Amino acid sequence: MDILADNEKKIRDIYLLLKGHYPAPFSGLLEPKRNSPVDVLVATILSQATNDTLSDRAFEALKAAFPTWEGVVDADPSSVEKALAVGGLQREKTKKIQSALRKLRSDFGGVTLDGLANRSPRECFDYLVSLPGVGPKTAACVMAFGLNIPAFPVDTHVFRLAKRLDLVPRRWTPEKTQRYLEEITPDEIKMPLHLLLIRHGREVCSSRKPKCSICALKDLCGGDESSKKNFS
Repeated sequence: MDILADNEKKIRDIYLLLKGHYPAPFSGLLEPKRNSPVDVLVATILSQATNDTLSDRAFEALKAAFPTWEGVVDADPSSVEKALAVGGLQREKTKKIQSALRKLRSDFGGVTLDGLANRSPRECFDYLVSLPGVGPKTAACVMAFGLNIPAFPVDTHVFRLAKRLDLVPRRWTPEKTQRYLEEITPDEIKMPLHLLLIRHGREVCSSRKPKCSICALKDLCGGDESSKKNFS
């Protein structure tokens, strides 16, 4: 069996093992925003370098202060920063969000992603990563939750587990890892597996002091620490 086919089987095995431990994978941050691609875009930008609880508070504060995304685009940056202060990094995230929404309005005549409706997955991805503040992970989240296009976002937890489980070489970047996992993972389990790996990474396979003795994947694991990188 070649490496690609072996890893395709391994991906399915990992999914089934984790599904048995976490039967209902769910994104508390993004699931409520499903099928609202601009909401998903903004929420995912807010989640960069911030935990989901603070990200969600910042998102709700922003929506309360500005009922429409047009209002965010036209607002004075200081007023957007004030709304986002609860989540931290408000100056940087205000700049990213306003710049991304401004580009949407310029490209599509309004703050919308409806213009991607008839484009291929590759075209959608390429457009999304052209937006300010949007990297491969954020683009994949928008595709999966906002546009209902199968995608496999790689965040810090998924990246760490992919290396420990020997799905990818240790030298690979998050971007290359995401492209590979997109290729070998069946569409129907991409998002569930993404969510399962995140939960497992938070609860068991942590960066420091992983709980190997209770890990459902210990027989598949090669160990090792992942490098710390910025995932967007």
